[in-house]
Amino acid sequence: MDFDAAKQRRALQSRSYVSLAPNLINLKTAYGHHEAAFEVEAGIASVTFYHGDPVQSPELLMAAAEAVTAQDRSITSVVFEGHQTSLPRHIAGTGGRLDSAILWQWPSLWLPQLSYPLPPVQEMTAGRYHPRRPAKPKGTVYQRFIPWLERDITFTVADAETDLAAFHRWMNDEQVNTIWEDAGSIDKHREILEERIADPHVLPLIGSFADIPFGYFEVYWAKENRLGPFYDADDYDRGWHVAIGEPDYRGKKWISAWLPSLMHFIFLDDPRTKRIVGEPRASHEQQIRNLDRSGFAKVKHFDFPHKRALLVMLGRERFFGDRLWVPAS
Repeated sequence: MDFDAAKQRRALQSRSYVSLAPNLINLKTAYGHHEAAFEVEAGIASVTFYHGDPVQSPELLMAAAEAVTAQDRSITSVVFEGHQTSLPRHIAGTGGRLDSAILWQWPSLWLPQLSYPLPPVQEMTAGRYHPRRPAKPKGTVYQRFIPWLERDITFTVADAETDLAAFHRWMNDEQVNTIWEDAGSIDKHREILEERIADPHVLPLIGSFADIPFGYFEVYWAKENRLGPFYDADDYDRGWHVAIGEPDYRGKKWISAWLPSLMHFIFLDDPRTKRIVGEPRASHEQQIRNLDRSGFAKVKHFDFPHKRALLVMLGRERFFGDRLWVPAS
């Protein structure tokens, strides 16, 4: 059966799922409501639909596989009783088995707009030799339903006008300023946003839960970043910064959603990205504990002019192989 990624994104743009009982889910998509039961043995989840025939809807099968694997790291693959041949041939394994590590690397499930990586044409920026970066997208770049919160998380490219008021308030928050040291006037913050938006190596993002903005994120290409000279940066390594501006969205249950979702977006955005790096302040013990629980390895301490930092690193193989889109329990 042919599989149309654009059709899939339209069909599943708004999808949700809830557990009705152990191993029983209710799935809601553009195709309607479907109940599905599943049994897990040796890491394989066998899914049976109670009603509604998904045989002509590979998109629905993939949404069901997402629902089954979204909260359980022990599930390595999914099979559908009677519907194996409906899976996209690009990702179906032997016997119609759908490997969760392949499913979660299929970008059209979570990226409303797909970026097509540029060929590796090299160029020089400030003495650093790196691949030319693609034009930046606009609008929402990632959307995922978080079942343990029963709401969507989205990442949207920051806009210097519509997001300025929130950004200004967040940067002046005492807790944010302790880390970012960027408190100041609204004109200063407009200048910062405009500079990040114009910088080809930085993608500034606004994170929202159920359409409520809660924080500011920067995803950057490490080779052109200040971090690049401090380790052997690969052409497609990416790093990130975060400022959770809304106090109500700080804490474990929120981190368990935005942190793996941001890592997921970064890996989906360019399949050549094999590592995600970070440089938290060495004294920020809570953040380092969160990163450790999320699969980041501690590489080394080093000194920026403004802080002593810890280089941390998360590999693509670790993230998908250990199914780290599911937060640590």
